Amino acid sequence: MKFIIDAGHGGSDPGAIGPTGLKEKDVTLDIATRLASIAMMRAHFPVLTRMRDEFQSLKYRADYANREGGKFFVSIHCNSFTTPIPEGFEVFSYRAGSQASSDLAECVLSAWRLSFPDHVIRGHKTSGFYVIKNTKMPAVLLETAFISNPKWEKWLRDTKNRQLMAEAIMAGIESWIEN
Repeated sequence: MKFIIDAGHGGSDPGAIGPTGLKEKDVTLDIATRLASIAMMRAHFPVLTRMRDEFQSLKYRADYANREGGKFFVSIHCNSFTTPIPEGFEVFSYRAGSQASSDLAECVLSAWRLSFPDHVIRGHKTSGFYVIKNTKMPAVLLETAFISNPKWEKWLRDTKNRQLMAEAIMAGIESWIEN
């Protein structure tokens, strides 16, 4: 199945930056390319909105996804806050979006819970984030962990954890496809 993977931020837009300098744009690109590799091994056809460290506007990302005609859209991010305390995983779908987007969000959330039972789960929320509002397919935006929290920045820095995140996301996607 053809689908779109959006690695948040990139190029001149680093996204959030952790206490020791880890950049969201680097984490998201790594998770996205790992997810694409897993998807290809499972006979899916992933299309990435960026494959290197380059800036792509939100409009470009949504328009590109719509032109490519994927069956769904997954945008990958790291959360951040002004204090180092918050932690947890959350997934967003568009507040006026389709039931399919909500179902995809719930499937990814369930797979995350199974893969990471010790993580704080902040849940499935709705939002009007540009990329999920302006894609013409089921769309979700994932906030993998708080890069602003020193514990979770260290966790995000570990490539083994990035691989596990990509595998969890793929498990959620495949659960949604099967249903």
